[in-house]
Amino acid sequence: MLFRSSFRKDFAQTAGATFVALFTIIVTTVLVRTLGQAAGGTVDNAEVFMLILLGGLQYLPAALVITVFIAVMGVVSRAFKEQEMTAWFASGLSLHSLIRPVIRFAIPLTVLALACSVWLTPWAKAELDAAKDRFAKRSDVSKVSAGQFRESGDANRVFFVERQSELTKQVENVFVVDAKGENRTIVSASRGKVEIDADGQPYLVLSEGRRFALDGTGKRFTSTEFETYGVAIDNTLGAAPSYQLQHRRVDYLIADTSLPARAELLWRISLPLSALVLGLLAIPLAFVNPRGGQSLNQVFALLIYLTYSNVVSVTQSMVSKGKLDFWLALALPHLAVLLLFWFLLVRRNRPAGAAWFRRPASAKLQLDDVVGNQEIKP
Repeated sequence: MLFRSSFRKDFAQTAGATFVALFTIIVTTVLVRTLGQAAGGTVDNAEVFMLILLGGLQYLPAALVITVFIAVMGVVSRAFKEQEMTAWFASGLSLHSLIRPVIRFAIPLTVLALACSVWLTPWAKAELDAAKDRFAKRSDVSKVSAGQFRESGDANRVFFVERQSELTKQVENVFVVDAKGENRTIVSASRGKVEIDADGQPYLVLSEGRRFALDGTGKRFTSTEFETYGVAIDNTLGAAPSYQLQHRRVDYLIADTSLPARAELLWRISLPLSALVLGLLAIPLAFVNPRGGQSLNQVFALLIYLTYSNVVSVTQSMVSKGKLDFWLALALPHLAVLLLFWFLLVRRNRPAGAAWFRRPASAKLQLDDVVGNQEIKP
């Protein structure tokens, strides 16, 4: 049918443009945050691109949900403003006729969002935390970048090097501040390199420098020049990565009967389902009076999505605390929005000034008799 095919085509085109815009905003936000972390020394500079990609994949389900909602809102609103819906209504169609093309458009994106929410997003979060953990486990000197201050893993030592040679693995113009309790030690040297002793302990061996020591009272200060000075490097591994519920595979969550695992599973299923529900809700919400001014449908779509998402988050919290059953929490928000959708759809299809319920047959007959007995004058 021409009606359905034309709307499905418009839905697909609008969804493509909307998703590209949303994903660009997401990647830009993740890019700025990751570059800030790289400048602060919390992530590896060599893995910035991978971290940006993994950070963007975390928000794919939400981007797909918003895409469905905005696409349906935008297409139907445009059809109202350009009098296209008036022509379809005159052909005997109604807003109910939009349900089928919207469902056929939203189901593939809902399935894709479900796959991302259940499998891809947990994997991306796990890989992102694993990359940060690998960087945290590296030795102090291996984190050093030329021209930047770097803090050691125990936060008791700060390194700075002016230049770093990739061929000789030597650093030049080294500055080290070491804090042990209330005592402070400052070491500066013209060059240095990493050496490992017979026990496997790495040392930063500095050459031609000076060492300054200051106690906690500030009364004792010593200065010593040296030809060679060794600084022990922290080579202990960091804490094991924290495999949170957000990182677990879906089969592990299903096997886990704890309340937090049930709540996490609820979120992974509820978020993609909201794409289909919001797509249907957008049909009556997209109504625009052609005689009125421009509508802020895109802004309203985002606000309604945030409200809906917050309701799902509240039900997730209630499940994690044992205050709400899993299946009830899964059905309640979506059924409430579906009821709102049906109420608005019936209201939009009702002619202006028409009653919600039919007039009794007897009253209708009496009214027809009165009208029929009237004399029609020229």
